[in-house]
Amino acid sequence: MPIDDNDRQPSSPAPALTGALAFCLAAIAAAPGAVAQTSADVTLVSEYAMRGVSMGPRPALQLRVDHDFDAGWYAGAFASPISLYGRGQGLLIVYGGRALPLTSSLSWDAGIIRTIYLRNREADYHEFYAGLTLDRVNARLSYSPAYYGAGSAVYLDLNGGIPLSERLALALHAGLLHPFSTDYHQAPRDRADLRATLAYDKDDWRLQAGWQTLVHGSDSGFPRARALVASVSRRF
Repeated sequence: MPIDDNDRQPSSPAPALTGALAFCLAAIAAAPGAVAQTSADVTLVSEYAMRGVSMGPRPALQLRVDHDFDAGWYAGAFASPISLYGRGQGLLIVYGGRALPLTSSLSWDAGIIRTIYLRNREADYHEFYAGLTLDRVNARLSYSPAYYGAGSAVYLDLNGGIPLSERLALALHAGLLHPFSTDYHQAPRDRADLRATLAYDKDDWRLQAGWQTLVHGSDSGFPRARALVASVSRRF
């Protein structure tokens, strides 16, 4: 069971596309002759939240596709309807990277993500990330040179999974965003978010329900996500 369904974990999980797409192609080229393993999931969420911030007040139907190659390389894409700056639009995230084990219980993961807003292209940004996974605990550090098209920022992402039964697990998340520039919506303060979710798996279905909050930094100009969140997913 993935530690956190919102991020691809190594233990699982247009012009603006150029950088990320090039990285994904490099990952494919690095594994000639490898047979791709493709997976996908469709998710209906009560509210899509990104790092404690609401990306739309209404339920959203989302699609994720992942491709895994030999030698630890992977690439994928995620799409969702959102609302940004008061405008309804589409969000597209493409990513690629590599994950490899260091020991029997420790692995590393690194790659690049490109986030694209279809009606606010000035807010597009990319992030470079690297992380470690130890059993069911994951830590990842992401760096963006122009977060939301503004100043540079880093995001520390901590996730943990606690099995409660064969099908039920508790997923815990804590994140800290640190902007290096006051250009990011005039909010130089750090922004922290927390989330706790119960996940129930049955065959190819997953039901999730949980709680989330912004600890501080809610004055960034973005709406705070609702405290309660639920979703249902179907894997293919």
